[in-house]
Amino acid sequence: MKKFTRALAALMLTVAVAFSAGCSKPNDPNDPNNGGNGSNGGGNGGNGGSLTAGMYLGVIGFNQQLYTKPITRLDDATIQQTKDFIENLELGGATLLYHAVNTSLDMLESNGIPYDLQYVSIVNFTDGLDEGSYTFSNYSSGAQYLQAVTQRIRNEKVGSLSIGAHTIGIKGNDVESYDIPAFEANLAGISSLPDENFETYVHSVNSFEEVKEAFEEIARKLHDKTYNSILTLSPPAPDPNTRVRFTFDVLTEGNDDALQSHKYIEGVYITNSSGVGVLTNVQYVGVESSSGSTVTAVRMERPFAVFEFEGMKNPDHSVFNSQTIAHLKEWKYNTNGNEWRINSEWTVSGNTDITDNYHSALVMLNLDCSKSLGKDHFRELKGFAQDFVTVLKTN
Repeated sequence: MKKFTRALAALMLTVAVAFSAGCSKPNDPNDPNNGGNGSNGGGNGGNGGSLTAGMYLGVIGFNQQLYTKPITRLDDATIQQTKDFIENLELGGATLLYHAVNTSLDMLESNGIPYDLQYVSIVNFTDGLDEGSYTFSNYSSGAQYLQAVTQRIRNEKVGSLSIGAHTIGIKGNDVESYDIPAFEANLAGISSLPDENFETYVHSVNSFEEVKEAFEEIARKLHDKTYNSILTLSPPAPDPNTRVRFTFDVLTEGNDDALQSHKYIEGVYITNSSGVGVLTNVQYVGVESSSGSTVTAVRMERPFAVFEFEGMKNPDHSVFNSQTIAHLKEWKYNTNGNEWRINSEWTVSGNTDITDNYHSALVMLNLDCSKSLGKDHFRELKGFAQDFVTVLKTN
């Protein structure tokens, strides 16, 4: 299914560009039913905007009409307001899917820009086919409206950033076997094309357990996109070509006790032509980092070499914090004795640090509230969406 959807997404992009070249946005500016823009004030002044840094979220519930929660910065007060808005959504007839996505694009583009904006995203959930969206536009059919919305997603920017559009789709009771191609086309058309950062933007699922997993996966990726945990290590510079290992989970200090570790960073220390320390052939075991296999010291504070490892994460996605490094130890491999030996003079205090940096994001969450969901699944959906908001609030 994912291979089919990915191929279909690429095909739809070609069709959309050919159809929509020079095309204006699908809104009728004179139509009062086009939905509000949820403006949070300020113009589209690029990524160096004037809004306070943070996670900004707006929500649209849609059936035969749109229910709009303006984009607001998530804090202790607004997160509860957002959850209450989701809780108060009600089921209704029809499915204004394209109109909801198009309105969410308007809201993102009319919103002010946080000064350190890192990511812009739309997250869509739907269980059915579009019904009647084109009546809120200048287009004569749903197919034309979808093509125009597809072009907007894949070509327009907020500030200087492209829009990452994710879609979770599960076939509702109203989707017959002959509707499946149109259903899959919808999922692809309101999503971004896959890139190097995301395995896919399209989540075509078969159960509500998979809906929950998709929401969790997207929330985690959005969190990781805007979160950077930096680990600073300052070991004394060893002789060139020395293998060093920093363990997080070893409590003892005996020879070769470093071999007990299941959570460590290891590399070979050299110096470059400027005399700056470099760790080469770096391995990450039980931890993750975006710094790669070669890490150059950010500075030399002789006799110490100061290294920064960016994007530190635990494999279970728990926060990398001061507790994670509480038992950090440095080991050097002794080639004469063929064993790991502890650097007993090196301690965590004064030689290590964790810095958590969060960058801003703008996110729109679009939720299908059509009756084909059924009351029980709709109640589950609300819970998934509220949990999604909680994860974003951590920024």
